[in-house]
Amino acid sequence: MNRPLVKYVICLGAFLSNLSAGMFNVSLLDISLDLSIFPASAQWVVSIYLLVISALLPIMGKLGDRLGRRKVHNVGLFAFAAGALGCALAPNAMLLLGFRAVQGVGAAMYQATNMALIVAVFPKEQRGRALGLMSTFVAAGSIAGPALGGFIVQWRSWESNFWLLAGVAVVVGVLAERSIPRDTEIAGGSLDIGGAIYFAACLTTLMIALDLGGRSSFLSLPVLLLTGVSVLSGAALTVRQRYLRRLNGRGGQAKVPDHAGNSLLLLGDRRFTSGIAITVITYMAAFAAQLALPAVLRLGGMEPAWIGLTMIGYPLALVIVAPLSGAIADRKGPLGIMTYGLLLMAATLVVLGLTTPEPGTGFILLPIVLLGCSMGMITSPNTSLVMGLAPKANLGMASSLLALSRNIGMMFGTAAGGIVIGSSSGFVGSDMSYRAVFLACSVAVALVCILSAYVYRRADKAKRTTEVGWPRH
Repeated sequence: MNRPLVKYVICLGAFLSNLSAGMFNVSLLDISLDLSIFPASAQWVVSIYLLVISALLPIMGKLGDRLGRRKVHNVGLFAFAAGALGCALAPNAMLLLGFRAVQGVGAAMYQATNMALIVAVFPKEQRGRALGLMSTFVAAGSIAGPALGGFIVQWRSWESNFWLLAGVAVVVGVLAERSIPRDTEIAGGSLDIGGAIYFAACLTTLMIALDLGGRSSFLSLPVLLLTGVSVLSGAALTVRQRYLRRLNGRGGQAKVPDHAGNSLLLLGDRRFTSGIAITVITYMAAFAAQLALPAVLRLGGMEPAWIGLTMIGYPLALVIVAPLSGAIADRKGPLGIMTYGLLLMAATLVVLGLTTPEPGTGFILLPIVLLGCSMGMITSPNTSLVMGLAPKANLGMASSLLALSRNIGMMFGTAAGGIVIGSSSGFVGSDMSYRAVFLACSVAVALVCILSAYVYRRADKAKRTTEVGWPRH
């Protein structure tokens, strides 16, 4: 077995999924013009991809355990390629979104199994480097997405992005079939199909409600009905998981999904929940900016290639700052640097909300870079805090919840950015939707910052009380 080749093949899949998430932000207006749809409808090219990944991630990992991680991973690569090919050939918006959903299914399959394959293939002394390389490829996909998408749409067409994704995915899929070894162990257990349906219904109806609300009114009857269905689906999922958890505790004879209660066990810790909330909100805010700013700059006449280069500032700053903030967190504790990052992000979003992005000026680059710096100050310490709270037996579940929360945050950020794209006045200074989205994201980031400080302060106080009251021998 050629472990270096296996490592790079698996990491290329992670690169592809992140590349595909960001490379169409610059070309949404081109897609809307070519297919004669509203710009707000074109943002579903991004939304449906992230929605399908988020809805399927919880079940694809378990499917890999049952059928074989290698099989699910490799089939996912070919499904991703087939979806990209369909998108490139799609003659209308409905088929484009349908094949984009197929892409999301494929991405969910290999996203849910890639880290497990790394752990299974590499010995303990090599896993850290392999997982670190995967993080580098993920960041590289985020960096390359806007720039590559901008250059391709500048000199070719938006369909060329899909042709590129399809070709690379096929090559990676063939390499994966030839290099990744077959699974030596396949776990049993049953899939929580009911829970997956409730979860998908909750996310899908909420996403559609946000989209419709941004186009018309959040108080309209369809939006209120969809929101109600989302709340009921979420409540049903929670009740179901609590029931399965109690059944497991009583040693029920029925085959109960062994992962069904673990997520509630972790989310019962308020510090863990606050970390998940921080992940969702910060990714939502950052992705809203990554979607909205390219659109308003295009409306202002800026060339796609220059927009792509400008948007590189965000992931590039993130990649540089994240290791530094991680080192500071190791020395002085993660809570302080993360809090400063949240405050910087909130302030940067206020600046974006109160100013007009002027094409042709260098001012817009500064808040984009600051947004990347703040994200770098948040992600590493927050991941350290969240993973540090999980018992060893639940590290896999904690990692899955973090990945899921990132995708959900990007999905909501796409909905928020779509509100800006759908506004008829574009980037004009009087445009209230542009200001409202960024200021609302700023408030949300500030609130999770306050929540985190409160939760950890209470936890420290409870710990000191316990230590003081501990009986002495």
